[in-house]
Amino acid sequence: MRLELTACLAEAHDAIERAVRVEVGEPPDVDDPSAIAVAVDCVADGLDAGVVVEVRPPGNPRRYRYALDWRAQPPDARPRLIGLAVAEAVDASRIELIAVPEPPIALGPAPGRLDATGHARAAADWRIAVTGVRRSFSAQAGVDLLGAGLIAARRVSPHLALSADLLTETATVLTASGAVSVLSGSSAPRIAVHVGGRVHGELGAGARVGIVRMRGEALPGSQLTGTSQVRPWLGPAADLAVGVDVTPRLSLRASAEVGAVASGAIARDFGVPAAALAGSWLSLGLAAALEL
Repeated sequence: MRLELTACLAEAHDAIERAVRVEVGEPPDVDDPSAIAVAVDCVADGLDAGVVVEVRPPGNPRRYRYALDWRAQPPDARPRLIGLAVAEAVDASRIELIAVPEPPIALGPAPGRLDATGHARAAADWRIAVTGVRRSFSAQAGVDLLGAGLIAARRVSPHLALSADLLTETATVLTASGAVSVLSGSSAPRIAVHVGGRVHGELGAGARVGIVRMRGEALPGSQLTGTSQVRPWLGPAADLAVGVDVTPRLSLRASAEVGAVASGAIARDFGVPAAALAGSWLSLGLAAALEL
């Protein structure tokens, strides 16, 4: 076997040759033209991202290329990994196995995300989640809303995502003269920074925009008549989420969102605030997300 190491591996040249010798069982031969030629080169992203092993059997136009991604491995283990990769590549070429094409490193899978066989998988571009939320407003007579909705997110880089949700939330507030029924629909586009692997976190910022209907209902037998109003409400928001991958495509996550109402709505009972979407808000959510 003839071993060829490119200049990017110069610092570990001797250690790699020793590792190859241990695995292949013969010293590298630079003079025998009939020997299998094995070239090891760094990937386009540099030495820290991994190497490519190319096997060229003598008298055979076929080439075998293998990509070795070692970003999760310590530097002192890399010569040993190259030795193992060279041994496997040479054995595969001798029995003429079809090599798996080299994956594009720049668009490769995010570290730590594995499929059911333990191999790295590519990160999905889209994620759809079903979520349940509880939202509380801090103003006098602030409403506690319960609701559910959908979240759509698109990954634009390994650590950056754009998302938007669509939520429906409701509450009933009892007053001295009856009750106020509150129904809100809102959406929050945001940009989020994503870190981690199987267990991951997100920190996002954006704004929430909604429409709320407040309808007063008088007590039975009362001479009073309830009225209704429809108002917009909106404000800047930030959220923090922590998630865990249950399967390669399904994840669970818990989130907290805080925001400040820039424009809100207040329902009054005889001039006294009875239900308000005002002040600041805090919402807690649980979601199940499916990657597409």
